Amino acid sequence: MGKFGFIIISIFLQLFYCSRHEIIDVKIIEGIWEVYSVSSKDEVFYPKGNSPLVDYYSLNSDSTGVKKKLKLNFNKTFSSSFDKVKFRIVKNNGFTYLNYHSNSNNWIEKIEKLTKNELVISNNKFEYHYKRFEIN
Repeated sequence: MGKFGFIIISIFLQLFYCSRHEIIDVKIIEGIWEVYSVSSKDEVFYPKGNSPLVDYYSLNSDSTGVKKKLKLNFNKTFSSSFDKVKFRIVKNNGFTYLNYHSNSNNWIEKIEKLTKNELVISNNKFEYHYKRFEIN
């Protein structure tokens, strides 16, 4: 394989690597997401109980947003505490991060995958797998 072949393979690998991690349209994070599973150290946990674990993400035009925990009520409406966590979307080296900041804490989570119906977010302890929430 000559110099030309090496260049072609290098370009292909770079495109493949970037396309796997780069989030094209972060705006689709807006909405209600149900926690499907949480993984940590090769273990996977599935939420149990009648009420699903639900998070709501809203975005502003300046790449900032808010995350809230919601609770599904019996009449298929949601209730929420007044607690919310603000975040800023940060892109670095082809990766997309949620940089959270609250009065008591700051932390970063990486968006591993984001599609219309699937969201995967990770931090240094857990990986959260979400599915778009649908009321049945």
